[in-house]
Amino acid sequence: MKTTINEKKAIDVKRVLVVGSWAKEQITIENIKTKPVIQVFAFLDTRNPGILSVVDGYKIGSLHDIEAIVRYAKETHVDLVLITTASPLSSGVVNALEAEGIMAFGPTKNNARLESDKGFMRALMKEYHIHGLPKFRVFKSPDAAVEYAKQLKWNVAVKPIGLTEGLGVRVYGDQLRTSKEVISYIQKIFKKKIGGASQVLIEEKVHGEEFTIQSFVNGKSFIPTPAVQDFKKLLPGDTGPNTASMGSYSDAGSLLPFMTPEDYRTAVNIMKETLEALQQKTGEICRGFLYGQFILTADGIKVLEYNFRPGDPEWLNIVSILEENIIDIIVNLLEGKQIPLHFNNNATVCKYLVPKRYPKTLNEEVRISVDERTLRQMGVKLFYSAGYDDEGILRNGSERGIALVAEANTISAAAMILEQAIEITSGDFYYRKDIGTKELIDSKIRKIRSFTSCPR
Repeated sequence: MKTTINEKKAIDVKRVLVVGSWAKEQITIENIKTKPVIQVFAFLDTRNPGILSVVDGYKIGSLHDIEAIVRYAKETHVDLVLITTASPLSSGVVNALEAEGIMAFGPTKNNARLESDKGFMRALMKEYHIHGLPKFRVFKSPDAAVEYAKQLKWNVAVKPIGLTEGLGVRVYGDQLRTSKEVISYIQKIFKKKIGGASQVLIEEKVHGEEFTIQSFVNGKSFIPTPAVQDFKKLLPGDTGPNTASMGSYSDAGSLLPFMTPEDYRTAVNIMKETLEALQQKTGEICRGFLYGQFILTADGIKVLEYNFRPGDPEWLNIVSILEENIIDIIVNLLEGKQIPLHFNNNATVCKYLVPKRYPKTLNEEVRISVDERTLRQMGVKLFYSAGYDDEGILRNGSERGIALVAEANTISAAAMILEQAIEITSGDFYYRKDIGTKELIDSKIRKIRSFTSCPR
């Protein structure tokens, strides 16, 4: 398999470039900066105050401008580039960096298709007989897509093929209330080329509880991290329109309250099988941050999607309790070694504070006043998915706003710490109060227990 990195050679990393603009990049940089010998630079498309305050240098530019990213990596003489956001990966930034002899931790353009082309991902799973595949078909004609949705009695998820910043998937019974709305959205995808192409993926709607597992990968080396549950719905009780995310939580240990060890092992094995299949398909070694989104159903675990970069906010939960430095993990992987990861035995909760018109209106002013010193004293960490515009106004762009993260011995205890923090936070914002509450967690456990084939 093709690779430009000698995995047997000792690697010395003193200067790192992180490509990306939001909260997941901020926490990544903060983790790396715990090693004083490492200088960290950022290439980002907005003036994120959480990033600019900690890096040793930065460049503002388009994340689609591969030449500019490579040029900045050369100008800063970095030893390693971490790409934690999707668009430059799908445009081939890793290929371009490696062509200049610059080490990068991220997938090549071919391997990035696991995230950037949902049809490719489903076809790969089908070809290699990978467990967890729901019924699906990819269509280049809106009429054929509508006919297939009708065959499935409209119980479908409608997905644009390409990248949509987490806002493209719509599901019957949730965002799509009627068959007419299903038809209308399919037609809209083709007309406006949502996701970058006149194609659509129609999948059967699956019922259950979703969870995410993120990992560090390089070739056959695969290091998973604890499971996280993400909450994309805007409103309490998992209702309302989809967002990029309103928050997330992780429990002490590797599992979530509704999971068993077998559930975790099954999901990890699916990711490993997918990784092996992808490398066989492309003939290229896979490396980077691989994210698997799963749903636990009455028929077992199904795969919803893969991302080849960390999740936001799920990465915040994981790195908050990670005891290793990310660069140590990656360097060892690139040298062909796999070190064990250690996490403190705490649960974590993340909640996003967003402008009140989000997600209907993007690029809104973020009017939130926080006392970061007091938050730190409370054990609350603050991360920005927002940046200053040319007039000095903090805006959420295509993202959300401000993320608050707390940890404690239980999920509900961490959620209570966040509630105390939010009480002393002023501004014009909205957030989901129910994320991490005992009531919400208990409802999810009851749902899984109701599955006759999944006794708990």
